[in-house]
Amino acid sequence: MHVRLAAPNDFTEWRNAARALLLAGTPPDDVKWEEAPDDLFATLAESPPAVARRAVGVVPERFIELAQIALFHRDPLRFALLYRLLFRLQKDRTLLASRSDPDVSRLYKLVSELREEAKRAEARNLPRPGAISPPIEEVAMTAEEQQIASLADARAAVQGCRRCQLYEHATQAVFGEGPQTAEVMFVGEQPGDQEDLAGKPFVGPAGQVFDRALDKVGIERRRVYVTNAVKHFKFEPRGKKRIHQKPNAGEIQACRFWINLEREFVRPKLVVALGATAAQSLMGKAASITVLRGKKLELPDGAALMVTVHPSYLLRLPDRDKAADELLRFEADLRAVRAFIDRRGDEVRRGAAA
Repeated sequence: MHVRLAAPNDFTEWRNAARALLLAGTPPDDVKWEEAPDDLFATLAESPPAVARRAVGVVPERFIELAQIALFHRDPLRFALLYRLLFRLQKDRTLLASRSDPDVSRLYKLVSELREEAKRAEARNLPRPGAISPPIEEVAMTAEEQQIASLADARAAVQGCRRCQLYEHATQAVFGEGPQTAEVMFVGEQPGDQEDLAGKPFVGPAGQVFDRALDKVGIERRRVYVTNAVKHFKFEPRGKKRIHQKPNAGEIQACRFWINLEREFVRPKLVVALGATAAQSLMGKAASITVLRGKKLELPDGAALMVTVHPSYLLRLPDRDKAADELLRFEADLRAVRAFIDRRGDEVRRGAAA
């Protein structure tokens, strides 16, 4: 199969061709990728048919981010590399964590080279190679981050994160905690004052509300993974107090690198977004709790997504009757999570019995 691309830096064109090949089960070695010739009268080689906009395969969102950048490289083998990785990711969703793998190593090398080229261009006031792509800084990895091959590596590396300015005033980055085999991941907004000091998620007032609700519906916190969309505490000092400030879109986007890593390593079957910031981080766009709550949603990697309120919302309600009603709604959402856990347990037991 010969695939000739009209626009070599067009991710949508490459993706549509790759999806068609994937749908047909075409092995990477059976595909020859080419850029369209300058000769307008040249005969085009065979190309895969158009594919409807529906899910064909499942890949980590991290791959999409990296692929969008890598297509701007001049390496003529980049199209084949990306399709090979896409094909392999269908069987191994953790592939991108294998930094020693030749294909994975090459992908990160392409992105790193583009990042260096962007820096040189910026120093000389030239157009950046990624000017019409997603910002290179958002997906390129530092040398330290390229060594991340496990959840423990990520937990250590996040302390050196400089992807946004929040690290400058926070005490430390607060990574998630819980078993790597957890089937459910809860994602909050960001660490608060007590979390920032303790280095653990959900240990302050909102965390206590969260723990009581989990206990009431019968979910053991030690069996789920709990984290935040943003890893550093954003606040405004007022006297001796540090007042919580909502992360902005840029800070949420910058920290998606870490939440995506957590999802890749933990591979939860259900992700619960606690609040609008978490939903925005997971979905990549602004989200409304009112609109999304109670809906069956799915993330690009195939995990189910549930959206509910953040426990801190319950603490901020001045009307105690309304707060009590909202707590009951929150507990009802958690009961749906408990039902999911129970169903998954039944499926595992049936599979073992078979």
